[in-house]
Amino acid sequence: MSKPHILIIDDDQDYLELLNEALEEEFDVKCALSLKAAETLCEEATLFDIALVDECIGTEHGSDWIKEKVANNEIASSFVLYSGLVTEEAVLKGLECGAADFLAKPISLLALSNKLKKLITYQEKIHTFESELTSKDRVIHVSMAQASKYGACMQLTSKLNQCFTLEKMRDEIFSFLFSMGLKGFVGFYPLKRMPVFFHSEKGICSPVEIGVIKLLKDKPRIHRFGTRTIFNHSLASILILHMEEGAVDTDIFIDALASVIECVGARMAFIAYQESLLEVQSEIKKAVYTTKKMFEISKHHQQEVMNEIVQNIGASFHVLDMTMEQEEYLTTLVHTALKKHSQDDINFLEIGQLLDNALTSVDNLKDLNKEEEESEEDEEDELF
Repeated sequence: MSKPHILIIDDDQDYLELLNEALEEEFDVKCALSLKAAETLCEEATLFDIALVDECIGTEHGSDWIKEKVANNEIASSFVLYSGLVTEEAVLKGLECGAADFLAKPISLLALSNKLKKLITYQEKIHTFESELTSKDRVIHVSMAQASKYGACMQLTSKLNQCFTLEKMRDEIFSFLFSMGLKGFVGFYPLKRMPVFFHSEKGICSPVEIGVIKLLKDKPRIHRFGTRTIFNHSLASILILHMEEGAVDTDIFIDALASVIECVGARMAFIAYQESLLEVQSEIKKAVYTTKKMFEISKHHQQEVMNEIVQNIGASFHVLDMTMEQEEYLTTLVHTALKKHSQDDINFLEIGQLLDNALTSVDNLKDLNKEEEESEEDEEDELF
């Protein structure tokens, strides 16, 4: 194990030699009679572990020099200032300049050696703590980056739940891939429509790319081959073209996108259900409207028939030679028919009202679906 490197600066040649002799057995010592000579020595070597500096070096002050070097992180890792003037001002200068310790002359050589050893041990502990902090900072940074990526995946899931078209889902997925530095394909397999395929960079997939997605569609839900990974659902597929094997980010993306593909599939099923519901609503509305028209036509036709019967019977009273009993009988028949017709009118009115209510309910359901879409589009969940 190499010895700690010590620099001693003192303009007293004899005292400098004394310190050198006392410390050279346990330290690698360099000596300088001036601050300028000390800086020349430092140009030839890396940082010293400790610089032992006298306060009065010719006309210069060691404390001023130490303050400058500490600010610029030069010469040594730690500085020790010593002086023959042990005053409050001298000690305060040692504190203010950034020295690790202050010693008073005359210095006990044994005490000096012990102090320097303890200072070296202190430096080693500080270095260990700094390394641990750096390592922890790195772990925290990586963890935060990973959390951010996973949060982005979860935010994508939230945005997909607000999509009502395949094109909107495609745009959200590709926006996410771009933000994560990924690229790939998306395939949608709607229940009542032809499959559609999109490329995150080119927009439209080539026939070869479409063939690859179709080939991999029947693979497991998550299937890896080389740097490529496909995430499958019966209604959709997401193929990522490059994810580094064994990387931590890769594991995060795989876990998150496994949830995303399920969300995509569920959303497509919802869109298919919504489209089917709208079709049923349209058919119900058409059927109700047609039925109402038919009732109106039937009612009008019945009214015409009744008018004709009443008119013909009334006219027959003037041309037929009937007894009183016959006229009363025919009159009773007419009154009964008219009474029945009045009841039919009431029935027709009730049926018409029911059909109108059915049409209103269908329109209200359609408006409710529209309001729900607009409400979900206005909501944004921000994660990370």
